[in-house]
Amino acid sequence: MNTNGYALVLSISKSVLKPQSELWGFNYFCRCKSDEIVELNMHTLIEELKQVNKHLLQEIVERKQKEASLEKSVTLLRSILESTAHGMIAVSLEEDIVSFNQQFVQMWQIPNSLTISRHSFPCQAFFENQLKEPQLFRDSMWEMKCDCQSDRYDILELKDGRVFAQYSKPQKVNHEVIGRVWSIWDISELSQALEQSKQLGELRAQFLSMLSHQLRTPLNVVSFSNSLLKRHIYEWTEEKTKPLLDRIQIAVEQLSKMLDDIIFFAKAEAAKLHFEAKPLNVVRFCHEIVAQVHTYSSENRINFVSQDCSFTAFFDKKLLEPILKNLLDNAIKYSPSGAVVDFQLSWEQETVIFQVTDRGIGIPTADKARLFEPFYRGSNIANLPGTGLGLAIVKTLVDLHGGHIDMKSEVGVGTTFTIMLPSVK
Repeated sequence: MNTNGYALVLSISKSVLKPQSELWGFNYFCRCKSDEIVELNMHTLIEELKQVNKHLLQEIVERKQKEASLEKSVTLLRSILESTAHGMIAVSLEEDIVSFNQQFVQMWQIPNSLTISRHSFPCQAFFENQLKEPQLFRDSMWEMKCDCQSDRYDILELKDGRVFAQYSKPQKVNHEVIGRVWSIWDISELSQALEQSKQLGELRAQFLSMLSHQLRTPLNVVSFSNSLLKRHIYEWTEEKTKPLLDRIQIAVEQLSKMLDDIIFFAKAEAAKLHFEAKPLNVVRFCHEIVAQVHTYSSENRINFVSQDCSFTAFFDKKLLEPILKNLLDNAIKYSPSGAVVDFQLSWEQETVIFQVTDRGIGIPTADKARLFEPFYRGSNIANLPGTGLGLAIVKTLVDLHGGHIDMKSEVGVGTTFTIMLPSVK
């Protein structure tokens, strides 16, 4: 009996529709391509189908369990990637971006409208437009096939001043490289700290060089004057020895001032200065400061003007004194002999304003940005003595008071410093 696959399936289907009692004895004969007659027993066939179906169901259950486990692992991996402080991005060997975390998006400040893709020109342009050296980024990420076996570590400098460090290792499966995983983190603060440390080291070196020079000058005066006095002490009259003694006195005062500035600044840097506000008659205090400055600087006159004859505010006297003295000393030192220095005191509500104006050499524009840095001295001070700590001390103490300092200057005309301090109660 000839038949084909369709007839066979049709016969089996019709047989299955019969009552079960009629199926058990049902046999079907068909002829194969080899012309051999094959007998099919429906009972046996159905049992085999049941076993196959059972096996398939078991495989489906196992596959679903594996898929659930895999999904759980992927979720865990995604959670780990999102919880890290570093920006992470995975790139395949075919140069496709496989995955990245939200930290990566935030670090680069990627807009929502931009699709992150290696094959997207706007995406490439976005990254490269942010970098000072786009070629470094292209070499490390865009052209990964050029070097896919070794580790990479790069420093990326952005145009906005931020600095990123990035590190990657080849990603392998069964010892075969399939791509790279990049870890990127922000080292801007570390970079700035290193740069500041470098600058501070240079400033300290300059300071030591300058200090040795500044100390040598008064020490030479003391040494030379003392040598002359020892040689002629019994021969010269008092009129002839007095100028030498005066020179020694001035030199010692210069040395003392330098050492005081260094010690005071060291205490301020080490946060060993404590702010203790007490009631202070500010007008009387300013008169006392002016009188003290006049005792060692008689060539220049300080014109002190006050808004009122008496005014009491809450200040720390020991911290306010070096602020005013440094400003007045600088105003006199950088003014021509005989020039008048204006010192004005005023107040507005709970703010006390001190203003010192000289008619001296002025401050060049290039020096203004670094004026309050420790050990920094202006480019036009010539051989005038100083440590470069005076204004740094003033700025530190004004900050300690919670105040503000303002400066206006013109070369060859003069300089005005305005200090605004809150009167603490």
